Amino acid sequence: MSSQPASPALLPAGAILNLSPVPTLLSRTRAELSAIFIPGKPMRISRAPGRLDVMGGIAEYTGSLTCQSTIDRAAAVVLQERDDRQIQVFSFNLLDEHVPFTLQMPIDSLAMHSIATLAKELTEPGRRWAGYLVGCLFVLHEKGLVDLTLPSIRGLNLALYSTVPPGVGVGSSPAIVAATMMNLLDHFGVRNRVEPMTVAEMCKRIETAIVGKPAEMKDHAACIAGQSGSLVRLLCQPCELQQPVILPHGIRVMGINSNVKPSAGDPVFRRSRCAAFMAHRMIYEVMKQMGHKAGREMTRDPMGGYLANLDPDDYKLIFRPYLPEYMKGGEFLLQFGGTFDTATKVEPDFSYPVQHAADHHVLEARRVRHFVEFLTDAAVEANLQHRRTLVNKAGHLMYASHLSYSNDAMLGADECDLLVKLVREREHHGLYGAKITGDGSGGTVAVLGDEGDRADEAIGEIMAVYEEQTGLKPEAFLNSSPGAWAAGTAVV
Repeated sequence: MSSQPASPALLPAGAILNLSPVPTLLSRTRAELSAIFIPGKPMRISRAPGRLDVMGGIAEYTGSLTCQSTIDRAAAVVLQERDDRQIQVFSFNLLDEHVPFTLQMPIDSLAMHSIATLAKELTEPGRRWAGYLVGCLFVLHEKGLVDLTLPSIRGLNLALYSTVPPGVGVGSSPAIVAATMMNLLDHFGVRNRVEPMTVAEMCKRIETAIVGKPAEMKDHAACIAGQSGSLVRLLCQPCELQQPVILPHGIRVMGINSNVKPSAGDPVFRRSRCAAFMAHRMIYEVMKQMGHKAGREMTRDPMGGYLANLDPDDYKLIFRPYLPEYMKGGEFLLQFGGTFDTATKVEPDFSYPVQHAADHHVLEARRVRHFVEFLTDAAVEANLQHRRTLVNKAGHLMYASHLSYSNDAMLGADECDLLVKLVREREHHGLYGAKITGDGSGGTVAVLGDEGDRADEAIGEIMAVYEEQTGLKPEAFLNSSPGAWAAGTAVV
């Protein structure tokens, strides 16, 4: 197992000022909010990128290793201290959409609110978006990193501008929370009291407990701890940040937004997840019976609570035959009582693809491990041909993951299938593999490919064919960028 990584090294002072969309945010703040953001008074800027789920995806909740890449789209936040004890937040994105784009709240209210009270207050129309920003200040107070009751704490203006497209599975909201949190940590001088995964945990709490949106900590970890030219490696048992996967020289991860909105909260996704935990429970019971017959009573889960820890060969040879291809929820509840998952509920009248789900999760965990091994070996391989062979093997594991996502997890979208097919047809242009990302039926496809014009042209051609065949306008993310921790903040 990889050792815990050190925190990502900071970029040179001021480098963040050249990273998109920081110049745009600063320019617009000075031009459009000069009555609020006082000219000549110091402002602090922060930035956090969106992310691509490269391998692992939905197998995170069964304990798999996951790999994520940052993208070249990001959220940026500018902060300026006020002379009172009010916090006022602005969103240029909402301003451009001609909807309510600002909210003001007393810091004393944040200091006295419970998290439930704050969440309820922000559910009022036109206020929920502000939870991503003011929630960061609340959680810093809750964690004891900042004491908002101190009279010395001044009010703040915070303005947001993001180029991460929402609703396409590339971490638009994690990027906003990460950018805001890093800005506040530096503003209050408490960054040295936290580590990247602590920040990710706080960011997840903001999304789930304040905004009321399902969120996974791996997404925040990628936005915070990501580095250009590498993949964030996280073992989801529950969240262990490991050494990054350094991409081989000349290789990058790109993304193509299908412009089909995924729906991670829909019943199909919940039932797919539930089926995996039904399989886990059934395999556990088989293990207990086997132990009993051998005279050894089982007192704990041999899988350590995670289906990803089951050896794939043992699964196929020993346990898979015990799993029904489909099983009614009511029948499962009568036999087994329930699953180990607190996030889903077994519905008695629904038929669950138990064996299919187990196939995806157990074998996906092995695919991710091999994916990491191939890229790691390729990064130190001197022979160019051997290096390309290893990268090609990694790319084909992405194809296998995509196919399993559709056929076994029974998720996905025809449009994303088309994008993957178009990538595969252009492998001779320096493309090695592709798969759907995230956990919904649509969204973005991750692509492993060469750096350079030839691969760029292939992506452009894929997008043109895709638009012609579907009528949907795709969007490409061709490069990575530093995470919020490495980018740091700058005062201007």
